[in-house]
Amino acid sequence: MGVEGKRKTRRGKRGGESKRQKDDEASIDNSVLGDNGAVDQGDGEGYEAPPMDARDSVFYTDTAADGDSMDVDQAEKISPASYGLVNPDLQSYLKSCEVMLDDSKFESAEDRVIFVNNVYAEMKNFELQLTTDHEGSRILEKLFRVSSEYQIRRFFALTREDTIRLVIHRFSSHTIQTLLLLSAIALERGEVSDLAAGAEIEDSEGPEAVRTEVPTFEKLILELVDTLTPHWSFLMANEYASHILRVLLLVLSGKPIEDQANPKNAIKSKRSAKYVEDRNGEPINHPSLATQRTPPDSFAAALEQLLKTASDAMNDLVARSFTNSPVGSPVLQLMLSIQSEKGKLERAGSLLDKCLMELITDNSDNPRRDGAIKMMLEDVVGSHFMQRVIELASAKLLRTLYER
Repeated sequence: MGVEGKRKTRRGKRGGESKRQKDDEASIDNSVLGDNGAVDQGDGEGYEAPPMDARDSVFYTDTAADGDSMDVDQAEKISPASYGLVNPDLQSYLKSCEVMLDDSKFESAEDRVIFVNNVYAEMKNFELQLTTDHEGSRILEKLFRVSSEYQIRRFFALTREDTIRLVIHRFSSHTIQTLLLLSAIALERGEVSDLAAGAEIEDSEGPEAVRTEVPTFEKLILELVDTLTPHWSFLMANEYASHILRVLLLVLSGKPIEDQANPKNAIKSKRSAKYVEDRNGEPINHPSLATQRTPPDSFAAALEQLLKTASDAMNDLVARSFTNSPVGSPVLQLMLSIQSEKGKLERAGSLLDKCLMELITDNSDNPRRDGAIKMMLEDVVGSHFMQRVIELASAKLLRTLYER
C-alpha cells in the first residue's frame, strides 16, 4: 500500500474513533431524556422545558439614567426578568384551561366568572413567573381577554415590582403590551366600579371574601411612565421594549393604536404578527383602538414631561443613531409626530434639531452635516425617517432640506 493510502487509512481510523465517542456521548444523554426528548423528572412523567435563548441571559447596559457621558463600567447592567421554570403541575393545569379559553363556550356568564376566578386562584404568587414563560405568557394574554377590569388592574399592579426587567424580556414584554391595550380600552369606555362586577372577589379563603385594593388604570399608566422615562433611550434600543414605548405614547396621546385599514399605523411588525400567529393567538381588535380617543387630562401633562425629559437626555449622537435603527426609529418618528402636533418640532435644540445635526439652529453650509443627511436618505431605515420628517416639516425646513 502506498504512502497516500496509508494516510487515508489512518485518517479514517481517527474518524471512526471520533464517531464512536460521539455515539457513546449521545447514548449517555439519551439516558436522562424521555422518549420524546423531555427531561425525565424521576417519576416517569416528562416535563418539556421552554427553549433557552442566549439573549435572555445577557446583560444590557443602561447609561441613559445617569447621563450619556457615564463610563460604561459604571453603567447599570440590566438583565431580562427571570424567575425560574414554572411548576409542571401548574403548567399542565394552565394548558388544560387554554382549551376553554380558546373555545370560550361557557354555559353562562356566571360559569365564565367562576372559571376565571379559579384560574387566578391557582396561579396566585406565580404571576410574574408565568409572564416570562413561553407558554404561560401566551395563556395569560388569552386569560386577560375574559378577565374583569379589577383582575386586569391587579395583575398590572403586580408588574410594578420589576417593570424594567419585564419590558425587555421576549415573553413578558408581550404580556405588558396586552395589559396596556386593555387599559386603553377600559379608559375609553370608563372604568367600572370595583363593586359593579361579580368577578371582583379574589380571595375567599376566610369566612368572608376579601378584595385587595388596587390602583386605577389611569394611575397604573402614570406610574409606568414615571418608571420608564429615566430609561427611555435604553429601552428605545431594545427590540422587545420599543413596542411597549410606542403603545404607551399612543395611549397617552389618544391617537389610534391599531388601524387595520392602514398598515403604516399598526404597532405590530411583521415579525411580531408572526409571533402572535405562532402562539395561536389573535390581535386585540377593538373599535376604540382604531379611532381617536379622549385620554384623561393627567395624560397630557405626563406626555409633555416624558417627551421633554427623553429629548433632553439624548445628545446629538444618540438621537442620530436612532434615525437608522430598525428598532428605535419607529419610536423616534412617533415622538416627532406628537411634538409636531404640539408645535414643538422645529425649535432650536429640539429632538429633530439633534437628529439633523442642528440644521434648525444653524442652516449654514456644513459638509459633515450634509453628508450625514445624505447617508440617512440612502439608508433602508433612515430613508423612512427622512420621509416622515418631510411629511411633518414646515415650508421653511423643506426649503432648507431641498437646498442641501
